[in-house]
Amino acid sequence: MVGLFLAEWLLVSSSACRNASGWGCVGVVVWWGDATPFVLLVVGWPVLRMLGVRPAWLTALLGAGLSWYLLRYLTAVASLPVPPGGVRWVQFALPTAAFALAAWFTASLRRWLPRVATVVALALVVPVNTFALSQVNDSRQNAALSASSVPLLGPQIPRGYHIEGVGTETLTAPTFYYRLAPDGRQATTTAELQREIQVFVAPVQPQFTPPSHCAAINSSYPVPAPACTAVAPGVWRSGNSQYVSYYVRVGDALADIQATSPPVSAAVLTSIARSMSVRQPSYFIGG
Repeated sequence: MVGLFLAEWLLVSSSACRNASGWGCVGVVVWWGDATPFVLLVVGWPVLRMLGVRPAWLTALLGAGLSWYLLRYLTAVASLPVPPGGVRWVQFALPTAAFALAAWFTASLRRWLPRVATVVALALVVPVNTFALSQVNDSRQNAALSASSVPLLGPQIPRGYHIEGVGTETLTAPTFYYRLAPDGRQATTTAELQREIQVFVAPVQPQFTPPSHCAAINSSYPVPAPACTAVAPGVWRSGNSQYVSYYVRVGDALADIQATSPPVSAAVLTSIARSMSVRQPSYFIGG
């Protein structure tokens, strides 16, 4: 593993790799990562025999297999802080631990109960990793939303919808955005996508003077300032017969609710706009 680690580091840091055209070095590194378990098996077998490990072939086979399994499915450890120098020791530590576990597992003088417990623990790697990644992502998203300079405006979520695609943006102006998506499988067809509702929250623009002008900002650029029509107290609507935007102002923030209507009804969009209020970051996390 030390040899593989040093070889990969030398490969990535070499001038030939940095100056490679096209896929060049990227392709080599990707291939190298996929080939690591095979290299460990081929090289590990004779090395283990020279070190007096028996059975060498079974230990090498099991160690290479466990290395592939842990590197592929224990991805949560990659979320740990990178130590000084930017070296990710995970790619070195996991295969090393895998071979140590393989040597322990294949030793002849082992009771069956610890081995069964080890197999169960390894089987739990996938669900534990999924849970850990979810917690890490939620924590990062919570921190990003807590640092947002834009009030986190959210509606009373309509029945049959959930929040997804939450994020913040500062390209044009501080913007908080998300979408309300129908429950069920992910939208793939045009008809399914038309049922989604996009929400952008940004500071109120000086040109926002309804009903003559309804200027707003989405996550990429300022949108036009068309005339708008009042549909409820503090709620305005603009758009053509199908693509519409509903605007609602809460303090110094403006929520721009964009949808295709129909299939999203005007009643649903008006209800969403009227229920907008400042929410906690946890309101938007977890779907």
